[in-house]
Amino acid sequence: MIKAILFDLDGVLVDSEKFSSEASDRILAEVGIVQTPAEKKLVFGRRTLDNYRAAIEARGLDIDPAVLVERKVKLFSKIIKGKLKPLPGVLRLLGELKDNKVKVAVVSSSPLERVNASLEEVGLLLEFDLIVSGDCCRMGKPDPEPFLFAASGLGVRPKDCVIVEDAEAGILAGKAAGMKVVAVRSPNTHGQDLSGADVVVDSVVEVNLSFLNRL
Repeated sequence: MIKAILFDLDGVLVDSEKFSSEASDRILAEVGIVQTPAEKKLVFGRRTLDNYRAAIEARGLDIDPAVLVERKVKLFSKIIKGKLKPLPGVLRLLGELKDNKVKVAVVSSSPLERVNASLEEVGLLLEFDLIVSGDCCRMGKPDPEPFLFAASGLGVRPKDCVIVEDAEAGILAGKAAGMKVVAVRSPNTHGQDLSGADVVVDSVVEVNLSFLNRL
């Protein structure tokens, strides 16, 4: 019996990736960085700090990536005002899990301020038992640390958790943590390899507790 569901944020609970990309493009452009298509493909599911550090080092620049992350988060929080809503199926699934006393957590690679801004914008900030952001752990996805941290915080065993993800980095992290993974196809994740997941769905609409317990 599944005891906890760990949700990624962008592309799973809310469709905010386009706003995140817009904010990143604008902040990076201010310091002369224009990411290549190959670089953009690698950012999904990974921490903003790690992505910015890689872009800065690749260009031999002397810039503190943490400063850019802070600026990006503030811009993102402004951009999303009045534009975000939960993705189809999310409210129904969260309600079903709550009714059945299944614990729920958000495990995102984004900074906590950005995670909170997105969840508050769609009225879900208080609906989770735990929120794990990219600031919480020493390592980010695809390392399993964020998911193991979440399981420990919820008081459940990794094998009793199911992850809902839309990025390859998250799938790799989830499987390395010893958890089942449901991958959700997202148009914003630029052809991510979802083959490592236990099952792939087109939408959270397809996911319910019975479905999760059959994994």
